[in-house]
Amino acid sequence: MPVLLGGCSLLQQAPAPQSGMRPTHPPVTPSVSESKVEQLLKEANRLAGKVKASELSRVAAADQLNTYRLRLIGANLVDDNNFAMYRYLAVERDAGRLSQEESQARMEMRLREWLRRWPKMQPKPPQPVFTNFLLKLYGLPALG
Repeated sequence: MPVLLGGCSLLQQAPAPQSGMRPTHPPVTPSVSESKVEQLLKEANRLAGKVKASELSRVAAADQLNTYRLRLIGANLVDDNNFAMYRYLAVERDAGRLSQEESQARMEMRLREWLRRWPKMQPKPPQPVFTNFLLKLYGLPALG
């Protein structure tokens, strides 16, 4: 897979709105979303280094990246679905049942499926950051 695992320091939580009313989904500007994609990329690269050094299995690194993802952006249908595939492929790679090329092809197929589904999806999740991270790795356009 492309750099599918990687490093980032702990993130500071944004302060809660002062009004007492907390929006269910904070507004996401492209720069905030892009910044989170970069943070995921940094963490994935850190974890990839540990996999390469045989300090972690692909599955352990995927699980750590998922923990980071959930802390950074939370869960949503699109990201959860893509992470499930990402982890499944890590299991298959660790077990020697898939080559890197087969794994990449399957992940890319899943991402292209979401690119087709996204325009019609209602309601859309507020921050498909993990999916956009994967799309960036694969050189595909981000979800709008």
